[in-house]
Amino acid sequence: MTLKKTIFLFLLCTSCASNQNIFPDLPTALDSAHIALPNPISVVADTANEQIILVNSNVDFFYENGSIITISVDATDPNAPVLTATDLVTTPRYAGTAAFDGAASLYVPFRENDQLIKYTVGTGTIDQTATGTVGKNPFGTAVHNGEVLVVSDKELNILDTDLNSLTDIDLTSASDSGVRKASTKYVENIAVDTTNDRAFISNRKGKIIIVDLDTNTLTHVVSDSTPNPGGTQEPLNTRGILFDDHFIYSTDGSPPSVFVFDADLVDDADPLEIDDADILVKLIDVELNPNGIVINTNTNRAFVANSSDKSISVIDLTLLEEIQRISLKEADTGFETGSQPFALATGAFNGGATELVLVANIDSNNITVINAGTLQVVASFP
Repeated sequence: MTLKKTIFLFLLCTSCASNQNIFPDLPTALDSAHIALPNPISVVADTANEQIILVNSNVDFFYENGSIITISVDATDPNAPVLTATDLVTTPRYAGTAAFDGAASLYVPFRENDQLIKYTVGTGTIDQTATGTVGKNPFGTAVHNGEVLVVSDKELNILDTDLNSLTDIDLTSASDSGVRKASTKYVENIAVDTTNDRAFISNRKGKIIIVDLDTNTLTHVVSDSTPNPGGTQEPLNTRGILFDDHFIYSTDGSPPSVFVFDADLVDDADPLEIDDADILVKLIDVELNPNGIVINTNTNRAFVANSSDKSISVIDLTLLEEIQRISLKEADTGFETGSQPFALATGAFNGGATELVLVANIDSNNITVINAGTLQVVASFP
């Protein structure tokens, strides 16, 4: 946060009565001229309902609330899809990554009050249905085998789909096993290996924490366990993470890159702490400040949000190379600039005929739509 913004917030807070809202209520208008998207932080492709679900975190204090919005997608023309907001619910501020079960249930964590909230989603509708308590500062979320997994400070919270707590897994327990770099400060996102019932959790200190979901125990920590000055680059600032068949893909901010690890080598690793070099498949350079990553399986490509570059890196998963960098700048696309792209989603709309990549731009308060086949920006909203 800039000094100017900090001073503004201080003056605003001190000038308001304690029993009044400091910030205005979030507008509920749905027309594109008046709709508000305060800091979109998570985006979901609900292709069964031909719509996007967008979570707005409001981390910049535009309003008293955040929001979740459903946006219909008419992709009859794949080069000019039409987006129309259909419903909006207000939420607490400081949302994290939403998890969607692919049917009708959306789970969103909120750091404002350390809660997980369940929403029921229909075509053009969204309603809050349950609330659960989780650990401090929850962010990453996933749905697996009828359970909801939430990453919070130093623990993995597991709840049932009605948001009753089932268990909490201590992510600091690796320290008791003598792992040098087991610090779990700044845990962030989660990906799940559904075949082997494992969770991979990213950590802003450059580690990947692995949890066995059958036994609910921490089993491994991937980190730079061997000092290697001048050698292979190790992860230092792990952020977005996903799993696809056999590989773990993680974005890293220092330097900007995507690490590709072979998850099949994890079980053979000894000791508990895995040197990242022992399972590293490829290190792929991307642009400044990469965060979200998503895979479009039909095109066999990964897309990475380069937050400080206003661009999306496209990675060919056969070559494991960046094959294109898509600018989100208005001068290059003809659409409103996407500033600080953060979260990504992908899906097949128009009855499965049109593959789109959806980009949530946290600073410009909009979303950008990319045709996954042509790699062209084809729409923005609002």
